[in-house]
Amino acid sequence: MSATPSKMASQTYCHQTCENDAGMIKLQQRIHLNRRGVNSIEFDVQELMIPLEPGEETSFEINVINYGTPTHIHLAAVGDIRDNITFLSHNPYVRYEETIPVVARIPRGEKKLYTGEIVVTTGYGAKKSAFAVKLGAEAKAPTVEVQVETKRPWIKGIPMEVPIEHPLTLPVALIIAALILAVTFGVQGSLRIGGAVAFSILIVFIMVYSISKLIKM
Repeated sequence: MSATPSKMASQTYCHQTCENDAGMIKLQQRIHLNRRGVNSIEFDVQELMIPLEPGEETSFEINVINYGTPTHIHLAAVGDIRDNITFLSHNPYVRYEETIPVVARIPRGEKKLYTGEIVVTTGYGAKKSAFAVKLGAEAKAPTVEVQVETKRPWIKGIPMEVPIEHPLTLPVALIIAALILAVTFGVQGSLRIGGAVAFSILIVFIMVYSISKLIKM
């Protein structure tokens, strides 16, 4: 008999599943005997995760494929799962291919997670190998919400308040300039008329500018 190597043989993953006629998910493990040599043992998956809650029970299958001489194998559950795993045939004789039903259960009120191994022995004790089993539900780590404050140092360089220029700043400066101009032209008699005209224009401009600024405020 020839068999195609499983694509999952190199993966360390939780479990392989298939669906039965009722639509329920059924766990499955495949064991290969004598494929790489006499009494060699290989598993499709190295860790089988059986999700159960306390008080629940389920079943799965161990499919054994023999590539060599017909032989007996022995199955045993060790570790925390020892009392929670039952093999309906723990010492099958495998000619070519055999399927061993297994029942897994967690008693009501017991803890939620059991860990252990299923040990496979072949060659009348000459070779042993095991795959890990987790039975139950692993506790989920609590999620922690982290608030990250974004630092924007460039905000410090922007003034929060922009000073408003006083509306009378320019008029006061113009008045001072007008006084200086009036004094300058008043000293020289020939330029007295020109100074008076310039002074009058500045005064009118100052008044108009001041009034417009005060209205805008």
